[in-house]
Amino acid sequence: MMYTSSIWFSLILSFFGVKLKLLVLDANGKSSFTVFGVICTIVIILFSSILIVAQRYYEYKRLNIDTDKRKLVILEHVDLGTDKICDNKFITLKKLIYKIKVNGSAKPPNIISNPSEQLKHIIEKMNSCLCSLLTQAEYKINENELYISLYYNLPLEDENKWFLADSLTPEKGLSCDELLKAKKSTFMKVLNSDKQLVFWNSKEDASKNKHYIQDEEDRVNEKNELQGSIACYKIEIKHDNKELIKAVLSITTYSKRFVNSSNKKIIENVQYNISEHILSTFCKRIKIELCLLYLLILGTEI
Repeated sequence: MMYTSSIWFSLILSFFGVKLKLLVLDANGKSSFTVFGVICTIVIILFSSILIVAQRYYEYKRLNIDTDKRKLVILEHVDLGTDKICDNKFITLKKLIYKIKVNGSAKPPNIISNPSEQLKHIIEKMNSCLCSLLTQAEYKINENELYISLYYNLPLEDENKWFLADSLTPEKGLSCDELLKAKKSTFMKVLNSDKQLVFWNSKEDASKNKHYIQDEEDRVNEKNELQGSIACYKIEIKHDNKELIKAVLSITTYSKRFVNSSNKKIIENVQYNISEHILSTFCKRIKIELCLLYLLILGTEI
């Protein structure tokens, strides 16, 4: 079908043009197109041109689709590989902490990295990825509008003492002591819950359900309703059912909500994506750095 134009000129017109009344001969034997011949020829040329363009477009799209598929396969293998490396490193580190604190069969190693600094950069990148995930066509959350803080506790040292990890952004929200005293905070709710994530797209709803304590950064609208969203994600590091490290990631906004919609299904989808594609991924690295931080503390105590 793509060669219709070639066949038309080389075969049809040459041998059957006059018989089919596509061409007409003059007194000198020269041929010229009839009106019918002109119309048919234009149709044939357009038909062939469309087919050629369609074929090239198909080949181009097919090439890109195959390239994208290959990229996805490679990225999937890379993700699985890096996840396995992180898992193995994490298991090694938590076993070492267990041997030092519970069995007493090992001594703290020399930690030459800076876990506190690494945690800062992990949280910064998490903030960036969350903002990208939450940004929609006509709704954007900037990195300075979303605040993430990491609180951690070392139960084998003092189960009542919590620390706030260093951050690259100014501290906001309640202090560790204020959070522990505020029994109705989102922080305490996730600690005392079987769920790993407590998620509220509306701070006003969280407050009404006694899941949020207002802080000095909070704002209210003209109806005196709290603005923004709050979510807390629990991290537990255990070995042989012995709790080694507890941590809570607090994610909050003070003006815009995570989801610019009251549609329950949309909010649930965003919550799932945050949990599965952002928090679970970044927490692999956070767990490693928390273990390294604990080992660094143990080494400093000697």
